Amino acid sequence: MRVSEHRANQLEPGRILNEELFLYLVDLEVKRARRYQDFYCLLLLKMTPISNREGGGEAKTSFQTLTNLLLTEVRESDILGLLAENKLAILLPYADACAGGLAKSRLEGALAYYDFRSRGCEVGIRQVCFPINGSARDLIKKVLETDPS
Repeated sequence: MRVSEHRANQLEPGRILNEELFLYLVDLEVKRARRYQDFYCLLLLKMTPISNREGGGEAKTSFQTLTNLLLTEVRESDILGLLAENKLAILLPYADACAGGLAKSRLEGALAYYDFRSRGCEVGIRQVCFPINGSARDLIKKVLETDPS
C-alpha cells in the first residue's frame, strides 16, 4: 500500500479518493466535457514546509486540518483526490473558469483563518480549467506536475 493510499484510508472513507481512482474520474470528466462541449475545473492544493524545523507531527496535524477544512468547504458533488503525500486536488464538474475562481476564493478565505505558517507550512492553490487551460492531456499533466505555490 502506498503512502497516499494509507493516508486516504485514514481520512473519511470514500470522500477523498486515492490518486489512481481520482485520475480515472478526471479522465471520465475530460471525455464527458469534450463530448458535450462543457467545462470543468480542477483546484490543486499543495502543502509545503517553509521552515527547517523538525515538525513532522505538526505537518501531520496541519495536513489533517487541511483535509478536514476541504471536507467541510467543498460541495458533495465535488471530487477530492489525494495525489501525493501533501498534494490534493478537487475536481469541480460543470464549473467554468468563473465558478472555479469563486470556489478558489472561498477556499483561500477559509485558509486565511488557519495559521498554517506558524506550524511551519504553507498551502498553495492553483486553478486549471478545461478547455481554457489546454487539452485533456495537458490538464492531466498539469495535475501530476503542478506546483500551486
